Amino acid sequence: MENPTGRLSLVFRKRADGRTAIAQQYFRLPLQIMNPYYQDDDGTAFVYLLNPSGGILQNDRLLTELTLEENSRALITTPGNTKFYKMDDGHAEVRNVVRLEKGAVLEYLPEHNVPFAGSEAYQENDFYLHKDSVLIATDMASAGRTSRGEVFDYDVFSSRTRIFVDGRLRVYDRCCIEPERMKVRNLGYMEGYLTNGTIYVYAGNISDSFVRDLNNAGISSKVRFAAGRLDEEIMIVRFLGDDIIELQNTILTAWDHIRREVLGKAAVRIRKY
Repeated sequence: MENPTGRLSLVFRKRADGRTAIAQQYFRLPLQIMNPYYQDDDGTAFVYLLNPSGGILQNDRLLTELTLEENSRALITTPGNTKFYKMDDGHAEVRNVVRLEKGAVLEYLPEHNVPFAGSEAYQENDFYLHKDSVLIATDMASAGRTSRGEVFDYDVFSSRTRIFVDGRLRVYDRCCIEPERMKVRNLGYMEGYLTNGTIYVYAGNISDSFVRDLNNAGISSKVRFAAGRLDEEIMIVRFLGDDIIELQNTILTAWDHIRREVLGKAAVRIRKY
């Protein structure tokens, strides 16, 4: 991204005491962070990404770069949803570039995106992984401010995710919704639902039995979801629902199952809102 209007760059490093700390930090508003805190016993740094402006405006070009050095561990989230405000004569771009070195573990769990009526937004998530790293990442979007009657009233919401492992592209996933030219509620699109979400998992070994157990766990009766294994190292979980709170709860429950399987520890409660 050339000439970003906002930029955040963080480097995480494992200290001698086992905790992961931020070794380098740079930000230019409207992007910044809260200081790390620790809820796990393995030194994982919990960090909130912040946008004190309250949302993303037309012509915003926001770049976030995260690097996890060898054996470092971090959980990255946001305190609330990301709002894309109405854009009369421009669009917004958000690019997240994440690099994981050997043995690094990242849980990237931002809250859902909310495209307001008249917005046009393009998000890109690029993950560059070492083959011995671990990634759990989520991406969620709603139909808009549905409580105000804004249901798919935005112009464009596009989210692209790419996952590279040792320089090789392993996942290319793109969701692009243009309500005016698409029959969004039809089969193959949102199928009558208002929210969607995805979990991407890269780990050393993801068994068929775990994917089967996750699909059969009965996590939610109100959210449709399906887990699938691309190969022995990559799993993708898809979600469709109407209520964003129900979708969030379902993803957090699935995250707990994944965390226990991949990292050997239970999910923790993350304070939000």
